[in-house]
Amino acid sequence: MRASRLLAVLAIGLASCAREEMPPGTGPDFAPPAVVEMYPVHGSAVPGLDEDAYVRFDEPLGDSRSVPRLVETSPAGLYDIRAGRRDVRIRPRDGWRPGVVYMFRIPPGLRDLIRNQTREPIELLFTTGPELSETRTTGTVWDRETVRAVRGASVQVIGADSVPYAAVADTGGNFLLPSLPVGDYWAFAFRDQNQNRTLDRDFEPDDSGRVSLPESASVVRLEFWLTEPDSTAPMIGSAEVEDSLTLRVEFDDLLEPDAPLDSATVTVSLADTGEEWPVSRFAVGPLNAVDSTLSGAVGPEEAALPSVATGDSISGTPDVSVDSATERGQATRARPQRFVTVRLGRALGAGTYDVRASGFVNVRFLTGGGATTVSYEPPAAVPETSPEGEAADEGEDAAEAGVEEAGH
Repeated sequence: MRASRLLAVLAIGLASCAREEMPPGTGPDFAPPAVVEMYPVHGSAVPGLDEDAYVRFDEPLGDSRSVPRLVETSPAGLYDIRAGRRDVRIRPRDGWRPGVVYMFRIPPGLRDLIRNQTREPIELLFTTGPELSETRTTGTVWDRETVRAVRGASVQVIGADSVPYAAVADTGGNFLLPSLPVGDYWAFAFRDQNQNRTLDRDFEPDDSGRVSLPESASVVRLEFWLTEPDSTAPMIGSAEVEDSLTLRVEFDDLLEPDAPLDSATVTVSLADTGEEWPVSRFAVGPLNAVDSTLSGAVGPEEAALPSVATGDSISGTPDVSVDSATERGQATRARPQRFVTVRLGRALGAGTYDVRASGFVNVRFLTGGGATTVSYEPPAAVPETSPEGEAADEGEDAAEAGVEEAGH
């Protein structure tokens, strides 16, 4: 009996000693899921592919039902995406097309069972045709009104074969389409508001233009400036007098501050007589610091703002910028404005004035103008008093007060 009790005590002691230290390999898991296999091999050419593409991980995935919604696919289209315990499988619903570059991207944030998450995107790139080219098409998507990068914007590049190669802009508005086949493309970007991966021109902000990849080592950079759909030219809404030499003319559209003003005109005339007031200068938005001495009208070449080349266009939108030297993440264009500031060469007098404008360009590169009226009443003059007069008045008041006291 004593021997059995002693063995039991020794067993308890040994068990407690064993719990004091974690065995090797059983410590806390702080590592996110890691890729252990891809099929096809990243960067490979697999003509005649007839199997699922997949990415396999070293551990089970957490909440695998949400994974298919995260995967970004190029070309754009319908795919069957299934997330298993340790892998993600992908297949186009209409089958793999020959001679096409496919790219699948899982953004950062993929989690394991204890919520460790990846910090870098996972990408699978391959072709069902010849070897991949070394072309690189990259760029940034901006909001034209706010001049801020657009996170999550859709980018599509379509060539003669009508394959819609696609990318999604990251948090900085940047995107990348590697290894596109050599050729000419129509490129466009849009804010996919209904998440159908198709541009709906009636209500989704977009921008578009042409791009060419002439050789297998071509590297191009694109800039898209998303603008709201609009098919109407800008029109004057109202005007107000800021001071006797300055007018602010409001438009119903956002005006493009980078558009040249060579053909733009502003006239101001007295409504009763038609007498025209000289216009010294004008600009979209506020005027820059100007000489306080204004004499005569300034020619359009002095009033013009820096211009940007627009090249060929469709639906009134400019070409995307190709081979831009602009540093990634730095906006290159001024913020659009809804008003024009007009500086006059002669101060306004009392009366009502006709204000007319033409040749102003909105952010959709449509040209317009219009007319309105504005009234002005100079501020009432304040009578001036001299120091001697003030002293004399004070003396008279004191004398009157002394007489009053003497009477009492």
